[in-house]
Formats: sequence, C-alpha cells, structure tokens
Amino acid sequence: MLRSAATKFMAVFDSVTTVLNALGTAWIFVIMVLINSDVFMRKIFNAPISGVPLVIELSIIAIVFLQITAALRGGRLTRSDVLIGPLLERRPQLGFSLQAIYHATGALLMGLLYYYSAPLFEKSLRRGTLAGLEGDFTLYIWPLKLLILIGSVMCCIQFVRHVFGDFRTLRELILKETLDKGGPLIAVLATLVVLGIFYFIGAHTDLSSVQVGLISIFFVLFLVYVGLHVGVALAILSFACVWIIRDGPLIAGKLLALAAAESLQRYEFGVIPLFVFMGLLVSVSDIGKDTYDVANHLFRKVKGGLGTATVGANAVFAAVTGTSIASASVFTKVAVPEMLRLGYKPRFAVGVVAGSSVLGMLIPPSLLLILFGILSETSIGDLFIAGIIPGLVLALAYCILIWFMANHFPQYVASEETLNRALESKMSSGEMFSKLTPIVVLIMVVLGGIYTGWFTATEAGGVGAMAALILTIIKRRLTWRTLWQALTETGHVTSSICFLLIAAHLYARMITMTGIPNVMESVIMGSGIGLAGLIAIYLITIIILGTILDAGGIMLITVPLAVPALAPFNVDLIWLGIITIIAVEIGLLTPPLGLACFVIHNNLSDDRIKIEDIFWGAAPFALTMLIVLILVTLVPQLATMLL
Repeated sequence: MLRSAATKFMAVFDSVTTVLNALGTAWIFVIMVLINSDVFMRKIFNAPISGVPLVIELSIIAIVFLQITAALRGGRLTRSDVLIGPLLERRPQLGFSLQAIYHATGALLMGLLYYYSAPLFEKSLRRGTLAGLEGDFTLYIWPLKLLILIGSVMCCIQFVRHVFGDFRTLRELILKETLDKGGPLIAVLATLVVLGIFYFIGAHTDLSSVQVGLISIFFVLFLVYVGLHVGVALAILSFACVWIIRDGPLIAGKLLALAAAESLQRYEFGVIPLFVFMGLLVSVSDIGKDTYDVANHLFRKVKGGLGTATVGANAVFAAVTGTSIASASVFTKVAVPEMLRLGYKPRFAVGVVAGSSVLGMLIPPSLLLILFGILSETSIGDLFIAGIIPGLVLALAYCILIWFMANHFPQYVASEETLNRALESKMSSGEMFSKLTPIVVLIMVVLGGIYTGWFTATEAGGVGAMAALILTIIKRRLTWRTLWQALTETGHVTSSICFLLIAAHLYARMITMTGIPNVMESVIMGSGIGLAGLIAIYLITIIILGTILDAGGIMLITVPLAVPALAPFNVDLIWLGIITIIAVEIGLLTPPLGLACFVIHNNLSDDRIKIEDIFWGAAPFALTMLIVLILVTLVPQLATMLL
C-alpha cells in the first residue's frame, strides 16, 4: 500500500515538474519575442513598449525556479566529477554513499530556502507590493515569490528522490558484492568529521570573522572537489559561515532568501537564455558544418590545411555560439571524422578540435564573459568587444602552431602523403557565398548591433536568437520537436547557470561580511607585492584550479575575491575579464578535469581514441594559450583597443 501511494505521488510529481518545465520553456520564447517587438517599435516608430525591461528582470527568476527541478532531474546542475566520478565506477558503494549525502545536502539547502523565503512571500502578498514605476508599468511581486517557494519545494523533493535512488542502488550493491562493504561507513565518518569541524569552529573557538572567511575558502575548494554540486557547496557553506559569524541562523537565512529573490533581478541577466538559445539553434541548423566546408576549401592547398580550416571555422562559429562545449560537440562530429579519413593522426585531429573549441568562450558572445560581467558588475557589451582581438590573436597563434608542426614535426600531424596532397574541392563562389551568408548575418546582427550602439547586449541576444530561428527555418532544419528541444535545453542551461549565480551572490556577501576584502587590501598594500605580482598569483591560481574544477566554478570562487583585492590599483576590469577567461579556458584542456576533452571523447564513439590521446593532442594548444595569456597580460591594449 505504501509503495503504491509513493508511486502515485511520484507520478503526480513528475507531471507537475513537466508542466513547470514547459511553462519555463515557453516563457523563454515569449521574452525573445518581447525584446524583438520592443526593438522594432523603438527603432522604427520611436515608441518602445512599456515594461519590457521589468518583465525581463522578473522573467529570469521565474525561468530558474520553473525549470530547476527538471534540470536537476536531468543531471544538469554543475558539479566536479574528478573524485566522485571514478568512485562511482571503481568503488561504487563508497561513491553512491557520498552521492546520497550530497543529494541530502541539496535537499537541506532547498528546505532552508523555502523556510526563509515563505515570510517574504507572505509579506509581499499582504502588502500588495509592486515592482516598476507607478503610472508607467507595474507588476505584483507575490507571484514571483510564490514561484520561488514552489521551485524550492519541488527541487527539495527531487533531491530527496535522488537520495532514495542512491540508497536503492547501494542496497543492491551490498547484496551483490562482498568487497568494499566499508564504503558507506567511510562516507558517514567523513561527513561526521566535516560536520564536527564546523561545530567545533562555531562552538568552541573564538575565531575572528576574517579567519572564518579564510577557512571557508578552503572548504569551498574541498566540497567542490569531492563532488558536491557547486551551487549547493557555495550556498550551504555561506549559510553556515554567516551563522557562525552572527551567532545564529536568522541573518544567514534572510541573506539566502534575498539572494534567491533579488540577485537575479537585473535586465542584463536576459543575455543568458537568449545567447544560449541562439547557440543551440545554430548547432541544429548545420551552420557549423557549412562554415567548416568553406574553410576546408579556402585552406585546401595549405600544409596541414584541415587543421587550419578547423581553427578558422571554429573562430567564425564561436562568434555566434557563446560556449566552448557547443563548438567541441559540433566539430567533433564534423571535423574529426574527415581528418581521420584523409590520414591525419588521431591525436592531432582531436587536439585541434579541443584547442580551437575554447575560442567559443573568448570570441563574443561568450557565456563566461557574461558571467564575469555579472560577477564584477562590468559592462557585458564592452567585454564582448574586448574579446574580439584576443580571440583572433589566439586563432592566429593556433594556425601558426599547426603550420609549424606540419613543417617541422610532420610525424605528429599526418602521413607525408596526406600533408603533401592538396585537398580536392570544387566549391563554387556562389556555393561559398550561400554557405557563409547565415553566419555572417548573425555576426553582423549581434556584434554589429552592440558595436554600433544599436542594441544592448541583452537586445542583441534577443535579435540574434530571432535571426537564428529565421535562418534555421529557411534552411529547413527546424521542426516543432527540435524547436522545443532547443528551448528546453536553453531553460536547463539557464537555470543551472543562474542557480550558480544565486549561490555566488550569497558567497560574495558572506566574504564581504567577514571583512576579507579590507584585510586583503591592507596586506597587499603593506607587502609591496605590487600589481604585477598580484596578477601573476591570480592567474596561476586560476590555472591550477583549472586542473580540478570547471570554468564556472573557478570564476564563482575567484572573481568575488579578486575584484575587491585589485580595486586599489584601479585595474581595468575589462582587461581583467579577458585574461581571466583565457586562464580559465586553459583548464578546459588540462587533466584531470579538462571538460572540453571529455566532451570530445563522449561525442566520438571511437574506441581507437582514448581520453589520454585527447589530452596529449590538446597539450600544444594549451601551451599556445599560455603564451597568448602572457602576451595579453603584458599588452593590455590587445583587449582594450576597440573600446
């Protein structure tokens, strides 16, 4: 009877999750249409639509809490698999025991979010609180607060569901296996040790706020490394540290609720779903394949031309995707099979794709540039413009590397016959024009609109997404199913990124509360380390973290600390953003995490190429990135000359 009731409850729960996910998915399309309508009315009739910026501000929070449960169900919340991944494979009893604890921690966080957000909902409903400008456009706030409550409850249930799933798997493993039966005990003891340390710090030590903050940095790195979801780790640790600092949970709970309710209420956050949607439409429309075909034709007589063509096509493709992962996925399927067919070495083929895929995060639009802009409160449009020259410099450096390898180390590139044979291509000028037109149009719309001042970055994302949608329809690559899949994927990516931003906002508030920025400023000014030394430490730290953490996690941890510390030196944050992205992207190519390398491996389905081959193939490109990083660091004008 109990099992039947639980089955019915989960069926209803799944249905509600699907409905909420569908509402969030549809709303992404609505805000794209709203932005395009507003731009059209303003530019053509000088009559902007009232309330669009406010709707966009509130929509991001709605999308996050409508779709976060579905994103969690689909395994889309960001976490590091450096430790937990191998454990799940090699010591599954220990791995699933730890995973159950991680999911229980997520459920606890969502329970706390509901508990402390409920009074805010009740208050806004009772008072009839409005957002907007009286006499122009206003909206009631309470529906948004209600969505936060619904989303937190649903997500809490999903976390608990994962806990029970982990326990079921663990029970089956224990019944089947005789080895590693101490795994669950190790997981429990490790958790008790961590909790004991926190209890001891809070109850039996007289640490200053600064000392608590410094200890928290260590624990953030530790919790993220062992596999706790990055957003959960940042938020739950921030909650615990504020509790210790203020001798109670009340302030910590209020900060958590305010982070969820207000940290995303900015018009600029609209760029996230819009650029993600545009990139996904570009991926399904074969624009990447067409660009690669044209690049192959142009570089057909160059030694190592397919590698150079891959870099060139990736550079162009990066100007409309916004993410390295999309570039890695597309060109793994397009470029690697072609290079292998024509006799290129497997390591070189996958290395070129891995190396050039990172251009997607440097050449605008870029999700990492957006993330840095939000974390540092810097103009996203200026960051986009600043990324153009360094991105082109990196692409050129890759082309020089490929030429050098083809001429001086041909044994690592391809057979002699392949390198000395010009690729046959009979593409006409008309065919080249037709294949390049879609991506050129998108680049002109997005970057041209931002550069000329016609659009804000958010508006450029909306107009670019609409242009990508129209081009995909013209190319007859769009069906209702692919459109819905693209919108759903956009929602899941957006909710996972914005959940990280909520946690990062809370983490930054906690760090500020501890007084660490002021202490860092005093120490730095008193030590005489200087700006050059501080930048060197910052970049080295990011590169080291890149070996164990994902790009977003690194930025969420380091940027809130670095920006206040560098403030006394009046550092150009635009330049800082560019060198940060380059340093972070080196981590996408370095073991053991190397996310771009794992994406390529997962998309290959080729037993001849192992993950070690991809890392070795990407090594020369990671070294080239390091050289470009040093160059842009020493010559800031490369990042600022277009501003």
